[in-house]
Amino acid sequence: MYKILATIISFPLFTSTVLAVGGAEGDTTPNAPIGSSVKFTSPFGDATITDVLNRVIEYGITIAASLAAIMILYGAFQIMTAQGDPKKIITGRQTIVYALGGLVIIILARGLVAIFKGLVIGLGA
Repeated sequence: MYKILATIISFPLFTSTVLAVGGAEGDTTPNAPIGSSVKFTSPFGDATITDVLNRVIEYGITIAASLAAIMILYGAFQIMTAQGDPKKIITGRQTIVYALGGLVIIILARGLVAIFKGLVIGLGA
């Protein structure tokens, strides 16, 4: 247990002295960055936050449209198999209305991105 605690406590001491000595070739300033050939690229490329949000919303609309179509067919199936039962017909209608309402909300999300962009960037951009 003592060895683990000693290692944890002494780690910052040794790393700070090692990092302070390093630097680019010919650079004598303390804590200068060490030259490296490692490059990190963004998985989004040059995309802005609004571009990323638009992509997510497009995928969401695609998925929601598919689910809405399935739910509308399911609501129609409920109405067709109701056999005159008013409760089942009302349930089928509600399923269709809720599916269409959800689809409208998802489509309106594109407008929310435009509002967000206007608030963050400014209306003149």
